Amino acid sequence: MTTSSRRLVPVLFVVALVLACACVVGGVLVVREARDRAGGSGAQTPTAAEQDRYGEVKLAAEATATALVNIDYRDPQKSFDAVAATATGTFLDQYQASADSLVKLVTSFKSVLTGTVAVSAVDDIDADSASVLVATDGKVSNAQTGETTQVRNFRLLVKLVRQDGVWLANDLQFVG
Repeated sequence: MTTSSRRLVPVLFVVALVLACACVVGGVLVVREARDRAGGSGAQTPTAAEQDRYGEVKLAAEATATALVNIDYRDPQKSFDAVAATATGTFLDQYQASADSLVKLVTSFKSVLTGTVAVSAVDDIDADSASVLVATDGKVSNAQTGETTQVRNFRLLVKLVRQDGVWLANDLQFVG
């Protein structure tokens, strides 16, 4: 890989993230508007059990997102294990399949990504599955950024399933 193509990869990544963030913000605004309209037309108040389920899926999605946006090259396996502990199905399979290459990448670039969940919202939910939009705020430093810390905010759609009474991520998509 040439020096110019190595520099192009992070630039393209940042452009993709900016576009993804814009799409998530637009999607959240559309969902809020639709829910506001539905609320004004006599929608029922959720039961206590439904409210508990909403809280459980939000916490599960936030745990996955938090694990995903906290990676440290000094102990990358700990970071990857934290994500795997919140995952199942296709997402877990894909994540585990890419873990070795991701560990090598994070280690070679000496990357430290730290982040928190800024906001989350349940998009769809039933008894055994749910979709949650999660917005994170974070920062990254690595060999390419030198001493400079750069902002890294992600917008995620986390799809969860209930397995043995526990909500686990079975799909995760970076969304706009």
